[in-house]
Amino acid sequence: MLPEFWGSSDEGDLCKVDWSIKPIAGGDGEAKIPEFVIAQYDSEKNARPVLSLERSPFYPDILLTVHDFCFCIWKTSLDDFKEPIFRSANTFGSHNTCGGFSPTRPGVIFISKTDGVDVWDFYDESYKPSMPLNIATSAITFFKFQLLQGPKDKKQSQFMAYGDETEGTLFLYEVPPNLSKPFENEEETIANFWEKEIQKSRYVKDRRVTMREDWNEIQKEKDIARAMAEAMNDQAGDAEQEKEMAEEEAYEELLNMQKAKLGLITSEELEKLTAQKKKKR
Repeated sequence: MLPEFWGSSDEGDLCKVDWSIKPIAGGDGEAKIPEFVIAQYDSEKNARPVLSLERSPFYPDILLTVHDFCFCIWKTSLDDFKEPIFRSANTFGSHNTCGGFSPTRPGVIFISKTDGVDVWDFYDESYKPSMPLNIATSAITFFKFQLLQGPKDKKQSQFMAYGDETEGTLFLYEVPPNLSKPFENEEETIANFWEKEIQKSRYVKDRRVTMREDWNEIQKEKDIARAMAEAMNDQAGDAEQEKEMAEEEAYEELLNMQKAKLGLITSEELEKLTAQKKKKR
C-alpha cells in the first residue's frame, strides 16, 4: 500500500500527503520536522473545512470535495493546474452536508443538503441540479451506495443507505433506473466533458492574469495623469502666488510714494524703503 493519500485542510484546500518522508538534519545537526504535505490545491473561495472528499470510481484522478454551499471537482494528474476544474453553482435556502459519486453512472453526483438531496447529472446539464430528491425530513449526515458485484447484480435495483441528523435513523432508498443505469458511451462522454472543463478553467485563469495586467496598466496611466495634473496645478499655484506678490509690492511702492508726497515720510526714508525692497528681490 502506498503511503500517499489525499486529504483536506481547515481552509477547504485539497492536500496530498506522503507519510514516508523522513526527517532531515538541519544545520545544527538536529532533525527537522518533515513536511508531509507534498502538494496543496487552492479552493480559493472556501474558508471552512471540507464536508466530504470522494474519489470517482471511474476516473482515478478525479476527486470531489463538498463545501457548505458548493462542490468542486479536481483533476489531480495535472501538474500545472492546482485549482478546481469545476465549481458548482451555490446552494440557496440550505447548506450541503455530504456528497458522493454514483457507483454505476460516471456522470452522476449526489449532494445531500439540510433539506434533501440534489442529483447532478452531467450527462444532462452542468449548471444546476438535474433532480431534487425530497427523501428526508431532516439533514442527511451520511449516505452510501450498495456495492454491485457481478453481471447479475447490475440487473438488480440499486439502493442508497442514508442516516438523518435528528434521530440517527437508517433509511434505504431505491435509486431510480435513470440515475443508476449508465447510458451508452457515458464514461467516454463524461471524460470529454471534464477535458473541456479543464480547457475552460485554463482559459479563465489566463484571462484573469491578462485582466490583472490590463488593470495595472490602466492604474499606472491614471497615476501618471494624476501626477501631471497635480504638477500643473502646483505650477499654476506658483504663478498665481508670484502675481499676487508682484501686485502687493507695486501697491506698497505706490503707497510709499503717496506718503512722501503728503510729507508723512521724508525722501531719504522713501529711498531707504525702495532699496530694501530691491535687496529682497
